[in-house]
Amino acid sequence: MTPFRDLPIRQKLLLIAMLTTAVALVAAGSTIVFADSLLFQAFLRRDLSALARIVAENSTAALSFQDPQAAGETLASLHSRVHVVGACLYDAAGVQFAVYRRSPGFNCPAPSQGERIRESRDALYVSEPVVLRGSRIGTLVFVYDLGEIDERIALYGSLVLAVLLGSGIIAFALSSRLRSLVSAPIAALVEAAMSVSETGDYGIRARKVGNDELGLLADRFNDMLTRIEQRENELKRAIADRETALRDVERERQRVRFMAESMPQKIFTALPDGSVDYFNAQWMEYTGLTFEQIRDWGWTRLIHPDDLEENVRLWRHSVETGEPFHLEHRFRRADGVYRWHLSRARAMRDSGGRILMWIGSNTEIQEQKEKEADLRRANEDLQQFAYSASHDLQEPIRNVAVYSEIVADRYSAQLDEDGRQFLEFIREGGRRLAVLVNDLLAYTRASMAELTETTIDSAAALRNAVSNLSEAIRESSAVVTWDALPEVHMGEAHLQQVFQNLVANAVKYRSAAPPAIHISALRAGDFWRFSVQDNGIGIDPKYRERIFGVFKRLHHDRKYSGTGIGLAICQRVIERYGGRIWVESEPGLGATFYFTIPVRPQQSGPAKLASAAG
Repeated sequence: MTPFRDLPIRQKLLLIAMLTTAVALVAAGSTIVFADSLLFQAFLRRDLSALARIVAENSTAALSFQDPQAAGETLASLHSRVHVVGACLYDAAGVQFAVYRRSPGFNCPAPSQGERIRESRDALYVSEPVVLRGSRIGTLVFVYDLGEIDERIALYGSLVLAVLLGSGIIAFALSSRLRSLVSAPIAALVEAAMSVSETGDYGIRARKVGNDELGLLADRFNDMLTRIEQRENELKRAIADRETALRDVERERQRVRFMAESMPQKIFTALPDGSVDYFNAQWMEYTGLTFEQIRDWGWTRLIHPDDLEENVRLWRHSVETGEPFHLEHRFRRADGVYRWHLSRARAMRDSGGRILMWIGSNTEIQEQKEKEADLRRANEDLQQFAYSASHDLQEPIRNVAVYSEIVADRYSAQLDEDGRQFLEFIREGGRRLAVLVNDLLAYTRASMAELTETTIDSAAALRNAVSNLSEAIRESSAVVTWDALPEVHMGEAHLQQVFQNLVANAVKYRSAAPPAIHISALRAGDFWRFSVQDNGIGIDPKYRERIFGVFKRLHHDRKYSGTGIGLAICQRVIERYGGRIWVESEPGLGATFYFTIPVRPQQSGPAKLASAAG
């Protein structure tokens, strides 16, 4: 079967048609010949039986009158049957009476006692009794040559062979003519497939010959080529876009590296997985190491041991999420000294948002750190001085207030009008100085107090603040409302102080209408944003920053008392917890103070938190 499988389709179709025709004709002819042989043998038996009866009946007279010559002439009548080999006539005693021989070598067979027709391999033996008036007077036996059957089979076989040859010729002609109806569409499909395979041109289409199954196959084949062509075009465009993007990235990389080598800062680039693949010359000069020593993740050997874990964690987080990297940490210089650096890195992405590379810088901030440390120490000293000064001033101020009261009580009658006015100036100044010192002490306490970030209920802190202001709220007929407030990580006393100052200001700077104050909070990213809204006199937008300064007041008349330090305390507290505070207002339209508090406890220090909040 293997050679047949390798033949062309047209030859297969022709061979199949010829074989099918031949097998059908051979089967039909063989069946006809075989059936004719069986039918002829039955016919021959009937014919020979009839012939034997006729000859036997014609032999009765010869046997009755014992006339062998007449019997021989009767048997000789069988000469017309060319396949009768010979015949013998026996009398009643079984003695041979007369013989007919077609050839001299014929020997009479013995008469059969049972069956009248007996068949051997090449002849039929026919026995027929000769009966006269119901009595058997003899037996006729003749032999018939079966060669007639072979001749008949040969004749019919020749006819079948002739028909087979003729039909084969006709079948070959018709198959050759009709096979193109099947092979032509297949050949067209094969030709189209080979052309596509050899040229790679998916614009080629198979020729459709008809609307049968092969025509449907041609349609589906052409549809497949259309889809492949579309996908190939899309793939070519994608490859072209990718190559363009890669060229752009490479140009950008070269430009970045040129700029990096020209900059005084330390510059690096990294692969999308975070492995550093470039450091500029400033890095080699600073570390005293080669690029091969610090490439990939080798730079970690330069990080201060105290900063390494946090550094690697944040860098891996940026690589996994694509978020910018930002960290202050220490790098070891070639002489072994660790110096502070501010490291930043951002991801460069393609048009689809996929990260192509990371570009980062390491800026030395050692001097800035040292100055910040000096400034922090100076600020701490100043805060300590302010705290000590405000604390130490309380005693002499109390003395001034006490003794001015004594003088007023004991010697008021002895003073003239100017003296009593001067004494009132002293008393009022003492009271204002006492309030000023107390507010200054509160501010320094807010700056120096230890931060606590336990989880507290901000609504509870607000309720305590409102309770402390109950008298002022009652006198002003103020209404204070609030929405559901979240739990925050902050010192309860500090949050209460912020609420108390903001609500007190809303009550103090009220308009003609009774104060209406509303507090709410919502989630804004990593922060809770609180708002304290009132219907007071409002604030000119140009003073939005000024009002948070120490001792900065917009109203200096006696109608609005105070030292202007309350908002400064709020700002100091909020910024220490990593948030910020601001106001939005218009004159006569009330004011809304906003402040933010980080959702999660902060571990990175107030300075960084303030930056994140802003």
